[in-house]
Amino acid sequence: MNSANLVGTSLQNGKYVIEEELGRGGFGVTYRAVRHPLDQVVVVKTLYWPESSSRKDQQAQQLKQFEAEARRLAQCQHPNIVNVTDFFVEAGRPYLVMDFIPGQPLSAMIFPRRPLGEDLALQYIRQIASALQTVHGQGLLHRDVKPQNVMVNGANAILIDFGIARELSSGQTQTHTNLVSEGYAPLEQYLPKARRSAASDVYGLAATLYAAVTGEVPVASVLRSHQPLTPPRQLNRDLSPSLEQAILQGMALELAQRPQSIATWLTMLSAPGASPTASSRRGRQQASTTQPTQVVAPGRPSGYGLNRDDTRIVAAERPSDLTSAQSAVRPKRQGPGIFKLFLSLMLLGLLGGLGFVGYRVYTVARQAVDNVREKTANLPEISLPEVQLPDVALPDLEEILPEETDPTPETDSEVSADIEPEPEPTTPPPTAAAPPLILSNSGNPNTAAPGGGNGVVSVPGFAPGTTATAIANRLGSPTRQSASPSATTAVYELDPNRASVAYVYDAGGTTVQQAEAVFAPSYDRLIMRVALAGMLDGQSTREIETGLEQVRTGQVERYPFEQNGLTGSIERNSNGFIHIYVR
Repeated sequence: MNSANLVGTSLQNGKYVIEEELGRGGFGVTYRAVRHPLDQVVVVKTLYWPESSSRKDQQAQQLKQFEAEARRLAQCQHPNIVNVTDFFVEAGRPYLVMDFIPGQPLSAMIFPRRPLGEDLALQYIRQIASALQTVHGQGLLHRDVKPQNVMVNGANAILIDFGIARELSSGQTQTHTNLVSEGYAPLEQYLPKARRSAASDVYGLAATLYAAVTGEVPVASVLRSHQPLTPPRQLNRDLSPSLEQAILQGMALELAQRPQSIATWLTMLSAPGASPTASSRRGRQQASTTQPTQVVAPGRPSGYGLNRDDTRIVAAERPSDLTSAQSAVRPKRQGPGIFKLFLSLMLLGLLGGLGFVGYRVYTVARQAVDNVREKTANLPEISLPEVQLPDVALPDLEEILPEETDPTPETDSEVSADIEPEPEPTTPPPTAAAPPLILSNSGNPNTAAPGGGNGVVSVPGFAPGTTATAIANRLGSPTRQSASPSATTAVYELDPNRASVAYVYDAGGTTVQQAEAVFAPSYDRLIMRVALAGMLDGQSTREIETGLEQVRTGQVERYPFEQNGLTGSIERNSNGFIHIYVR
């Protein structure tokens, strides 16, 4: 297996002929092909494996996983999910065949700054939401919901590209390849090990809706701690408040703060085009006009309302006609009864009596305390006699301790009999030399742009023990590499002269022995933290991240650390760049 272009290749004895490459990423390559003899256009997808890929046992494991996922996806029958029609392995390489979807991706419709109307955007999003519910029902997460993976064909939106779909183990911490789409991936997807659930796809779907109604890519989740997300209504004032609230809730940074299922999130979306604020305002106005007329009669407390029928009749008459009616319903004034007056006087007398009794109890207790104080104050003083302890002579230490005697020198024969001969020194086994540092002198401060010209660039970190295949699937071909009898090295310049990673593999070139990353001093600190966490297999600590911040801000030049059997350091290299290595 190699990464050669497959255009023109005939598969399955001529059943499929590959005509054009549609796209490739860290996970796989997608081609347009023709199925014969029907001359039907289809999409063929296969894994992307570089020539220096992993061993046969690892290839067999990946083939098994790819086939298992293909079978699950084939069971996701839904009108808004691309249909999987075939799966086969030929010459050791797996192939997945899907229907070709005519139309254009949603991203081509909305970027740049061409937002959809709320009704149309909700129509597409509800279709994709229904598709995701089917995916989750099959025990899978899509993990890459974004406008580029939504094909629009007329009034229908189709979810495509299940390249990084993974099994859904709700509520558990899982190890995944940390493939991310900037702006649409939730925070937990940046880390190799994190708890994932259906709420991870909720984030991607809500972010896709954000882009559809604003025409702009949302801020990446990893940057939002210091670059807040712009509320959608600030970019499109025609949106309803309920739609904005649903988007922001679905894009909550913490997984636990998001709706935990697609169905729950859908309930937060209002009816297309409805504005709850305007509706409630109209409702309040209508309610104020239909309240019954309030008539206050003399002698009644203010605000006393007649019933609806009384109001209707009375309001129809003139004020002069109300005199007799008001006098008829006016209650007669009556003073308080004699019985009520008697009870009030008795209550006042009882309270006065209780107060007098309480005062007497207090004065008696106070007098008793004063008497006790006077008696104790007149008691005579008692002096205690002094106690004389007899003098006790302590014995002389010289009488207690025995006299020291010179030891009798032993003969050579006695010494040799009591002491075993020392063994001859042996040479300790040689320890494996630490791999050389590849990026210790990287970076040119004279040409490192402070703000960068490539936008937000993801810098994933992989820990020692990671397979070369996992890194190749994520990062593709290295910028440069070298091989020797003892080790193989690969360097990836992800953001030239601003961010690079390097990996030193074992002699077979299959497993990472040492991971490195180097950043320009002005690089985003959250990207550095994500890379460091990945290099530590997701087991970073507050102390290590504090050390990173101290080196980044120039408080210290070097911070060494040990964590779960891994050792490493964060330091300023000779060019002033932040250099991290873990081995």
